[in-house]
Amino acid sequence: MRVRLAAALVLVFAPWCAAHVRAAGETVSFEAGGETVRAYVAQPAEPGARPGIVIVHHFWGLDTHTLDVADRFARLGYVAVAPDLYRGRQGDDFGLAQEMMLKLDEGRAVAIVKGAIAYLRGPGGAGPRPVALVGFGMGGRVALATALQAADVQALVIFYGHVETTPEAVVPIKVPVLGVFGTDDRAVPAAEAKQFEAALKAAGKEATIIIYRGVAHAFFDDTRPDHDPEMSTDAWARTKDYLATTFGPLQPPQPGPAPPPPAGVSSPPVEPPGS
Repeated sequence: MRVRLAAALVLVFAPWCAAHVRAAGETVSFEAGGETVRAYVAQPAEPGARPGIVIVHHFWGLDTHTLDVADRFARLGYVAVAPDLYRGRQGDDFGLAQEMMLKLDEGRAVAIVKGAIAYLRGPGGAGPRPVALVGFGMGGRVALATALQAADVQALVIFYGHVETTPEAVVPIKVPVLGVFGTDDRAVPAAEAKQFEAALKAAGKEATIIIYRGVAHAFFDDTRPDHDPEMSTDAWARTKDYLATTFGPLQPPQPGPAPPPPAGVSSPPVEPPGS
């Protein structure tokens, strides 16, 4: 994504707020890059110090899918914040979404994500906590760009976003990376994901890159035609495992051995690492 600064600062957040009221979360605002940014925040039901997740939305905007992902993280026990990069607008069709993405300045987007990180650690977010960046599509690229600019985060998850492909470019990354891609993605080809994996390994970074066979771009989004229920379920499980490994379990483990998987259930096909 190579984007430029939008010509005007227009906050039209009220229609978004009215259309996307969610039981699990609330609308907040914070200052970032000289502007007031609105965001959706979902809190876990259980009190206490919890890791934070900054969710960076895809090129459609801060839509119901993004809010649902925030709610899902909150149900796991994380404090999730999803900032609005589009100043209250949404891409109701592909052309409008693409136009808004192209007008989004990457520097401004990174500043907003850093502002969301600061919010999670400020008075509104209830203090210091480890934070992960989780980005989808365009948001995956923005999350990566934020990590490349030395943001104070402890984990990075990229769902089918454009990535860097040389060891030199990924040197600034200081956190373990989980990357989720698809073999049939026309927007972010599997070859790009494999080059990213090779670059991370060559640079000595800790990374897990998953390339699911037979899925296209945005396969995780259950509001889109390319949604794949089986692969998205597996990707969610791997994301949960990655965060639990990085941050530690949110609750004490239950006593006794884990039950075996149901008979006849197999793992979905995945491209072997390094293939």
